[in-house]
Amino acid sequence: MSERKVQWPAGPGDPERLGVTRTDDGYNFALELAGEEEIFLEFYRKGHSEPCMEIAIPQTYRTGNVWAVKVRQPRLSSFVYRYRRGEKYFVDPWAPLVWGKGVFGTIPEDYGPLSGGVLAGTKVGGERPRISYEDMVIYKIHVRGYTMQKNSRVKKKGTFRGVQEKIPYFRELGVTSLELMPAYDFQEYPPRPEKTVRYQLASAAPERLNFWGYAPGDYFAPKTSYCAGKDPEREVKELVEALHEAEMECLMDFYFPGHIRPDLVLQVLRFWRREYQVDGFVLLGDGVRMDELAADPMLADTKLLCPGFDLRQIYGNTLPGKKQIGEYNCGFQDAMRRFLKGDEDQINSFQYYVKKNPAGCGTVQYMANHDGFTLADLVSYDYRHNEENGEANRDGTSYNYSWNCGAEGPTRRQMILELRRRQMRNAILLLFLSQGTPLIFGGDEFGNSQGGNNNAYCQDNVTGWTDWSQARKFSDFTEFVKRVIRFRKDHPILHMPCELRATDYRSLGWPEISFHSERAWYANQENTCREIGVLYCGAYAKKADGSDDDFLYVIYNMHWSEHMFALPDLPEGRRWYLAVDSGRKDAEAVRNAGEELPLEEKKSLKVGPRRILVLIGKQG
Repeated sequence: MSERKVQWPAGPGDPERLGVTRTDDGYNFALELAGEEEIFLEFYRKGHSEPCMEIAIPQTYRTGNVWAVKVRQPRLSSFVYRYRRGEKYFVDPWAPLVWGKGVFGTIPEDYGPLSGGVLAGTKVGGERPRISYEDMVIYKIHVRGYTMQKNSRVKKKGTFRGVQEKIPYFRELGVTSLELMPAYDFQEYPPRPEKTVRYQLASAAPERLNFWGYAPGDYFAPKTSYCAGKDPEREVKELVEALHEAEMECLMDFYFPGHIRPDLVLQVLRFWRREYQVDGFVLLGDGVRMDELAADPMLADTKLLCPGFDLRQIYGNTLPGKKQIGEYNCGFQDAMRRFLKGDEDQINSFQYYVKKNPAGCGTVQYMANHDGFTLADLVSYDYRHNEENGEANRDGTSYNYSWNCGAEGPTRRQMILELRRRQMRNAILLLFLSQGTPLIFGGDEFGNSQGGNNNAYCQDNVTGWTDWSQARKFSDFTEFVKRVIRFRKDHPILHMPCELRATDYRSLGWPEISFHSERAWYANQENTCREIGVLYCGAYAKKADGSDDDFLYVIYNMHWSEHMFALPDLPEGRRWYLAVDSGRKDAEAVRNAGEELPLEEKKSLKVGPRRILVLIGKQG
């Protein structure tokens, strides 16, 4: 208690800097709190229950409802702090660290005393990678669930450190950007009202764990229960630094409800960009104001993504020279899933989404995401199976556009298993042969399943965790995904900066993109049509060595019958070679560069059911 006898110097603080921020000779503390009675700022040494210092914040330090004090003490990272008014304690909602919540899944009633913490101020080293939307390949994971399984082959399971151990795997896979589902200190259970209602329905649903994290919380603080040790700041910064050293980006998901103040959203993103060097944010919830965020100069080099926005409202008639904002494109998923399963009347939607790539913003597309079936479940279940969620299987979307290939759930029938694997290959090709930015949901590349649960938001167990035991069984499929990613990177015509045009605007003799069917230069638009060919003229794009890209002809037959496809003419001296065939086994489906199979010289090609071929037109 001797420390309390020597009072730390303190004076009026800056009310415009909420939370705790470092100054030249100490720290500024500012708390928004209504009421007239003065408050106290108490400091504790970590692990101690009695305060070692108490600083009064009088009315004279108050501006409106903001109480601010400047504490002239150079090192406070070894302390925690709380505010007190009378006998009631307040935790700083802007605190960069929050202590006392316990392990993941602890209910609020079992929390210890909550305290705020001060950052040590360590810097994230290395250069931030500068990856354009057209060159990105996003890999999305849940920090805890991705490595919690005992077969995940990491030492620090379910933590930021565990994710960091997987960086070599990410690099080998070929992804450029790691997206983290909420990793701020979100509320795992909804707050209970202080007063209970007198009457309550007997059938009221019990509180369930929010495993995913799309909820309000302490937005400035990393999630302590995702840490291997007791230094969240260090673990998150080391993860971001390690990603940057591997030339990968770090993207973070945030959920902001409609009632949140826009200035808070802006300050949250500025903080994570400034302190942790985060490269981009995926923003969900009605509290997101993309026009304000896109106009902020501190976020000018930061990617901002959300499900939808009005591009004209943000930029007017003048588009930016570099894409900053991006659309999280769920429309791609629904349209391509329906095309994949062979629904009728999908050709127009396919043509739209296969080349969608606006000039003013990025577009992120996926076949599976955290919300809905995994890729393996997409081809294994016709119906959702969410009984374990405790909501009588009424939760989760009923519009999955899935097909079980002939049996619901697990089966030993080899014909069905092979058809499912082929449909998974087709799904990967639909994703990576389309323009825009592809996203893989972590584990889809090795057949991770949630047992048909398409809304595993409350499943902190083997259902919600990534099942690494499938990795060996699906190793050939993982190799297929790697090769498809590499094929996409090798052919810039598949990932252009803006939307491809169906015109010969450079007088090369071929349009940039064109559509074909059983007849060349004719796309069958009948509602019963489930097949189409897409021709890319590679001369519109340059490879890394400065040479023109190749002609690519992608043949999609999503019908259950075989079809004939016309082979468009190539420039003299070139012929068609088979590079990708989804009808072959995983390891054989994508040929290495220079090993493509030459086709016979003919005008058409017969393609089997539910099959995608990629042909390369090059010198014979």
